[in-house]
Amino acid sequence: IFADEFDTGTAPNPDIWNIELGYGEDDSGWGNNEWQLYTDSPDNVRVEGGNLVINALCDGPCGVRDDSVTSARINTKDKFEFRYGKIEARIKPPVGPAAWPAFWALGANFPEVEWPRSGEIDFMEMHKANSDERETHFTIHYCNEERVQPSDECFNAGGHVFITRKLRFEESLGDDYQIFEAEWDETKIVGKINGITYYQKAIDPANMEEFQRDFFLILNVAMGGTLGSNGQPPTGAEVFPQTMLVDWVRVYRRVD
Repeated sequence: IFADEFDTGTAPNPDIWNIELGYGEDDSGWGNNEWQLYTDSPDNVRVEGGNLVINALCDGPCGVRDDSVTSARINTKDKFEFRYGKIEARIKPPVGPAAWPAFWALGANFPEVEWPRSGEIDFMEMHKANSDERETHFTIHYCNEERVQPSDECFNAGGHVFITRKLRFEESLGDDYQIFEAEWDETKIVGKINGITYYQKAIDPANMEEFQRDFFLILNVAMGGTLGSNGQPPTGAEVFPQTMLVDWVRVYRRVD
């Protein structure tokens, strides 16, 4: 029901993708104290050689939200939104110090409905705060309404739930392309890499209703922040560019 092979043009197809800009709401580093300014410059995001190319760049010295570190983030909000299916992307991720690449999805009611009440599914996150280039993570975020009142801001009131798993390999995942995958229906979410299942979570309709609604896709390379650098600023050991290559993204619907 959806495919982008990144085989034509020089920029992400504007009929499919939005390019996000800036430092996030209130210049907060997208809620995670991330360093990078997201731009629509072809230096940061382009289509080239059959890939979507997302580059995190810094000519140095590198700082935190001072325009020195740039990158890109694209999404399909209001252009392609879906509920359930098989979601796949073939990606060669960046694995350098402080790099935090991700392929993920947010509830289509975001930002009108605040996170995590909107729901989030992370098909792939690689980060350096407590991990390395040989590990990938699959995670879901939601609000357990049994813990909070409807008028509460869920995150600050203690209703935020995240359930994550990781899979570790012998070699760096940045050495080649990997296929990151999810299978999602009304009863469960399953996460895979290269056909290996390493995540499975049943959906409880009583308090996980987020995952019975529509979502949109996101691809980005963040730098630093909570999971990229434990919230610490650049040390000078970072290497740029940090480049994510996306060969394709596909979403399937089950045919009964």
